[in-house]
Amino acid sequence: MRLKFFVSAVLFVVVYIFLTSTKANADETPTLTISKDSAIAGSYQNLTFTFTVAKDTLKIGGGFRIEIPTGYGETAIFLWDRPQTDGEDFLGYVSAISSNGSAINVRAYGVAGGIIQCDVVDAMLVPGDKIYLHYNGRVQSLARTTTIRGQWRPDGESDWITVDNEPEITIKPRKAVTMTLSSPADVMKGEKFNAALILLDTFGNRAIDYNKIVTIATTDIQSAFPQEYTFTKADSGIAILSNLSYDTPGFQKITATDGALTSHTHYTYVHETTPEYRRYFGDTHFHTGTGSGNSGFSEGWATNRRGDHRGNFTTQEEAYTYVRDVARLDFASASEHDDESLDSTVWEESQRIADLFYDPGNFTTFYAYEWTSDDGHHVVVYKDRDGKVFHSHHHETINDLWDDLDKQKSPALTIPHVMWPFDDHTIWNSVHNTYRKIGEIYSLWNNRMLLPPHDDPQRFEIGIDDPWSYQYAWHRGHKIGVIGSSDNHLGQPGMNAYTVHTRHAGGLAAVLAEENTRESIWHSFSHRRTYATTGVKIYLHFTSDGNYMGSSYSSNKPPKIHVRVGGTNVIEKVELIKYNGKEYSTLFTDSPGSEISEFIYIDEDFEEDSMYYVRIRQVDSYPGITYSDGTPAMAWSSPIWVSFKK
Repeated sequence: MRLKFFVSAVLFVVVYIFLTSTKANADETPTLTISKDSAIAGSYQNLTFTFTVAKDTLKIGGGFRIEIPTGYGETAIFLWDRPQTDGEDFLGYVSAISSNGSAINVRAYGVAGGIIQCDVVDAMLVPGDKIYLHYNGRVQSLARTTTIRGQWRPDGESDWITVDNEPEITIKPRKAVTMTLSSPADVMKGEKFNAALILLDTFGNRAIDYNKIVTIATTDIQSAFPQEYTFTKADSGIAILSNLSYDTPGFQKITATDGALTSHTHYTYVHETTPEYRRYFGDTHFHTGTGSGNSGFSEGWATNRRGDHRGNFTTQEEAYTYVRDVARLDFASASEHDDESLDSTVWEESQRIADLFYDPGNFTTFYAYEWTSDDGHHVVVYKDRDGKVFHSHHHETINDLWDDLDKQKSPALTIPHVMWPFDDHTIWNSVHNTYRKIGEIYSLWNNRMLLPPHDDPQRFEIGIDDPWSYQYAWHRGHKIGVIGSSDNHLGQPGMNAYTVHTRHAGGLAAVLAEENTRESIWHSFSHRRTYATTGVKIYLHFTSDGNYMGSSYSSNKPPKIHVRVGGTNVIEKVELIKYNGKEYSTLFTDSPGSEISEFIYIDEDFEEDSMYYVRIRQVDSYPGITYSDGTPAMAWSSPIWVSFKK
C-alpha cells in the first residue's frame, strides 16, 4: 500500500511538473501571423492569417478578428478587395478552419467591410490550437507598409483585446508607367534652380526600381542643361536635376524621355528682373487616419466619420511625405474632420507633424481642420499654433464659429468647401469677408464626380441663381477668392490629372507670394492672391491696371487687363468674365490653339462697379478614361473688384 501511494505521488508530481512546464512554455498571449510579409501593389494574393491560442482557452463564441484597409465608391480599387463569404469564385472570399476540427463562423462587416471576424462554433480551443483565416483577393494598390489590426476575446461576452504583435505586410510599387517633371513656376534669367524627375507606377506610387537612362532637353536653346541622367537604385525613382538655369526670357520648359516614357514640366516663366511674386502650388485639404488617432474597427458610419473614413490606416507623415516628394507641391495642410476624436491630444499631434515638415523656402505647412456643419463644410486654417479646434457639434452655425474666432484672436481663415449642388444650400447665406477670404471652387468630393456621364469642372462656378455656385456668392456680396484642393482620403494628396491611370484626382491651390514661407503665403491667402486649378500646374498671370488677382481698387478710367497663361496642354480657350452687379458676361475669349495665351483687354464699357475674373479650359487630355468621360483641365483666377470712381 505504501509503495502504491509512493508511485501515485510520483506520478502526480510528474504530471504536475509536465502540466506546469507546458503552461510555462506556452505563449502568455495569443499570436497573429500572416503568410506573406510583402506583395506587389494591386496584386491578387492568397493569404493565410494564423491565430494561435495562448494560455487562455477560446470558448464557444470566442475568437479573433482582423481589419484590413478597404474602400467604397471609386476608392475601392486603391484598397483591398472587400471581404465576402458569398462565393469562393469572387474576389475577397474569406474562410476559416481550426486545427482541432471545431467549426469557425466567419463574417465581414464595418462601413467599408474591412473587418473579418472568426468565432468558435462547437468545440473549445485550448492553448496551442490554431485558427487559419484564408483571404483570396487583391491587396491595396497604395505602396506602403500596412499593419493588419488584430483583436481576440476568450468568449462571446468579453471585451475585445488587441494582440501584442500585429502583423505587417509591405506593399511594393509596380514598374514605372509614368514620368513626371516638376520645376519652379517663376525664375529670373540666369537664376539657379532645381527640377525633379519622378517615376510613378500605375497607381501613382513612386516606382523605386527604375534604373534607365533619361535624355533631357529644354525649349531654351541658349541654356546649358545636362543631356541625360542615369537612374540608380539609390534614386528610388526620383532624380533631382540641380543647378539649372534659363537664359532666355518668357515661357520655358524641360522635356525628358527614356525612349518609352516621355514627360515635360509645366511652364516656367523666366523674368528679366526680380519678380514681385512667384507662383507656388499646394493642397490645403486632405484627411488621414491621424485625425482619429488611427483608431480601428469602426462598425458604423458615425464612428467611420473619423479620420480617413476607410479604416484610418493612413498617417499624416505619409501624406506630407507624398505631397512634398512625389507630387512635388510647395505647401500643404492636413485638415482632419472635427469629430470628437479630434481632441486636444490629436490636434497637438497634427500641429507637431506640420511643424516637422515645415521647411521655410522649400515646403510650407499650416495647421488646419475641417469644420463640418449643416451650415456647410469649412476648412479652418491657422497660421500660428495657438488656434483651437471648435467642434461643429458645440458651435453649430458658421456665425458661432466666427464669434469664437473673434474671441480667440488668432489669425484664421475659414475656407468653404461646398458639398454637392443641393437646392437647399445655405453656405452663402452669411457674408464674412474677413474669415472667408478664399474658397474651394474645385476638389475631388464636390466637382469631380469620377462617375459617368462626365466630370463637370464648372459645377460650382456658374449659375447666378444656383445657391451652391461662386457666381451666386459673388452676386450676394461675398468678396472671396478661389483655390482648388484634393480632399484626398488615401494618403496621396496632390496626385492629380497627370496620366490616364489617375482615378482619384482633385484640385490644386496656387498662390502668388514673395517666398515660400508661412508668413508670405498667409499674406497671399489674406489678400486673395490665389487661383484654382483642376489638378495641373497651369501658369496664370492676371492683373488690372497693375493690380493682381484678389485686389480691390477704384478707377474712373477703363481698366486695362493683362492676362498671360502657360498651359500644361493645348489651351481650348481663355475667357475674361465680367460681373456688373446684375449679370455675368464674357468680355473676351482667346483660343490660341497652343499652350500659351497672352492678351491685353481694355474695358471701354466700364461705367459702374465691376468684377473681373479669368477662366481657362484646356483640350481633353485623356478622353474616355475610367470613371471620367471628360477630363479637360481648367483654372480660375480670383476676381479683381474695380469700383467706378465718378
